[in-house]
Amino acid sequence: MRKKIAFLILILFFTFSRVFAIEEVHLEQESMSLSSYGDYLSDVYYGKVENAPAILKLASKNGLEFENSFINSVKFHFLYSGDFSYIHNQYKGDHTNHLFNSVEPKLSMNFNDNKTQAMFNINLVSDIPGYEKHFAQMLRMVYISHRFTPNQMIVFGQYTRVPTTYDGAAGLFEQDAFYKTQLGRTFGNTRSVGIRNLGNYKYIDYDIGLYDSTRYMQSFGKGLDFTGYLMFKPLADFNEKIGDFRLGAGYNVGKYNISYNQYSFFAGYDYKKFHLKAEYAAADGYNGIYESRNSAEGFYTTLMYDITPKLTILGRYDVFDKNIYADNDTTNEYTVGLIYSPYKNIKFLLNYVTTHGQNQPSSNSILFATRFIL
Repeated sequence: MRKKIAFLILILFFTFSRVFAIEEVHLEQESMSLSSYGDYLSDVYYGKVENAPAILKLASKNGLEFENSFINSVKFHFLYSGDFSYIHNQYKGDHTNHLFNSVEPKLSMNFNDNKTQAMFNINLVSDIPGYEKHFAQMLRMVYISHRFTPNQMIVFGQYTRVPTTYDGAAGLFEQDAFYKTQLGRTFGNTRSVGIRNLGNYKYIDYDIGLYDSTRYMQSFGKGLDFTGYLMFKPLADFNEKIGDFRLGAGYNVGKYNISYNQYSFFAGYDYKKFHLKAEYAAADGYNGIYESRNSAEGFYTTLMYDITPKLTILGRYDVFDKNIYADNDTTNEYTVGLIYSPYKNIKFLLNYVTTHGQNQPSSNSILFATRFIL
């Protein structure tokens, strides 16, 4: 018992004293809802600058503001995450992981038409397995956007993750658990350069884009990628009475070294303290964090309950078959955990994950994460 208590104290010490990451994770607020596009989890307070350059005044939450310039304001942010894990494997034994790989300065620039924005975000210590490490790979969000109407926006460049699945498109602060689901981290969780149109209406949101099929700016010109995602909100008029119900559907088709196509279906429901998410996706070849000619499919469902406004309990079942035409290659993951968010820009995750694969050893993991934005 004393050893277990000492180990837990050690986990907390490492998590608060440094930043660690088990997998490549990036802090940003991402959403297929245009209403939250371009907002931030925290604001850096700068002053208004008249006839720049001038003396900075700590006055405005809109960033560094300018007058008599085509630039209206500039904001700076610093994105940072820390994860620590303990893993027990019945064949390989016990081990811990604490890796340092996510430090992201971020700059946003708003133009004086109040409709156009430019963004630059880079991970200084990016190292994505299977991808050549160079400057372009470190770029996260490099784009220019223009809002035509309150409900319509067009974006050119590399903006967040390609929405090949709902979970795959989610940013780090939108993740409910330490890891993305198997669907999210296999089919999705990648970035590409392209042009996309985002729409947000009362009963429907959509994200439609045409991309170069290269992921993480590795090499261009090998093919194109089309991705479209629709999110229906059929009961939008009754959200306050019966909760928020959403139905989503997505399709991804393209060619890189291989031809691929993929489709997905999502359902979500939020009512007071109760939250439910479920998604099914299938692919005949896919171009995710790595590419594959396999026909694969997967499903997950997540249940959450808010114990307090800041503390949530979570349970998730996740199954993935990486080749539906082969035997003994299905993996099941079971996750239980707690989410604690004392402030809107700070989140702590504690997960217990057990994994059972038909052709791989079972494992049990205790995962603790600290994530925040400055």
